[in-house]
Amino acid sequence: MGIKIQKVSKAFGTFPAVKNVDLDIQSGGFVALLGPSGSGKTTLLRLIAGLEALDSGTIHFNDMDYTQKTVKERKVGFVFQNYALFKHMTIFDNISFGLKVRPRKTRPSKKEIKEKVEELLKLVQLDHLADRYPSQLSGGQRQRIALARALAVEPEVLLLDEPFGALDAKVRQELRHWLREIHQKLNITTVFVTHDQEEALEMADTVVVMNQGRIEQIGTPEEVYQNPSNAFVYSFLGRVNELRGAALSHVNDKEKIGFIRPHEIELRKIQLGNSIQSEVSHVHVIGSTVRIELRRLDTNDLFEAEMNTDQYKEKGPFKKGDILYAEFKNIVVFGQEYEISQTGKGKLRAVY
Repeated sequence: MGIKIQKVSKAFGTFPAVKNVDLDIQSGGFVALLGPSGSGKTTLLRLIAGLEALDSGTIHFNDMDYTQKTVKERKVGFVFQNYALFKHMTIFDNISFGLKVRPRKTRPSKKEIKEKVEELLKLVQLDHLADRYPSQLSGGQRQRIALARALAVEPEVLLLDEPFGALDAKVRQELRHWLREIHQKLNITTVFVTHDQEEALEMADTVVVMNQGRIEQIGTPEEVYQNPSNAFVYSFLGRVNELRGAALSHVNDKEKIGFIRPHEIELRKIQLGNSIQSEVSHVHVIGSTVRIELRRLDTNDLFEAEMNTDQYKEKGPFKKGDILYAEFKNIVVFGQEYEISQTGKGKLRAVY
């Protein structure tokens, strides 16, 4: 099921949640709507589902205008962050609910429903839990059941709103791989909302980066990370150092800002070329990654460098107070500042 979104806008009172959005989603695609809180990604997902009405624009499913269609008519499966399972029903009854409430003409027989639920329980690897209740399951298990329930009605589009947001890191990682496998098996057009950059880059075929109700960039994970279209995308995807003023002295226009990722900074114990004398503030060893916090002695600006443990063994060890020389490679410079509002986070300065 392909989805075409044209000039779609939606406001809540005076707040414009989605602004004039255009987006084509290919049939069988796995698309991540990525952005900070308040960027409009969940609203856009709900507009696709028919859970919210558009103020303007159109939504087409397979070239048919579905703008005014109801949720039932759209044949979408929706998975909420909080699972939304019926607490008083067994796992079997939760999954079969959407089938049992169908009109009599289209309702499967009891035998067909039983076979369908058993098939889905095997798919989500929880067939031994059919008689339990949601309260007896872990968070990861409840999320799998929520997905099975969404799949029971054989949707042509699967929509997921922050599906792993309430889970711990290890379970999130496991479910990412699992959901990707499910998508490959079923080939259902899938759109999921996340604010987790790693999650979007790891899982999706296409990443849609949103901010303030608009789409900033659409591309493969590699495209949006390696070739960001503007400063917001660059700064939002992964860890980044920001260079201003004297720290960007090779750029004449002082209004411009430079960005560089920590792993692109070369550290040495001797000065070569235009490397910058810097003092180590802290060293973090995180699994196979070493992050070194430093202070430039010319400007007093703080920055972060990153290397793997093999590189650190070769160049280090470093300790607080050590003097190193940093070479800033591949600085990306943007101009003309603007402000990005992030709900609950004040304002983040960035540039186009």
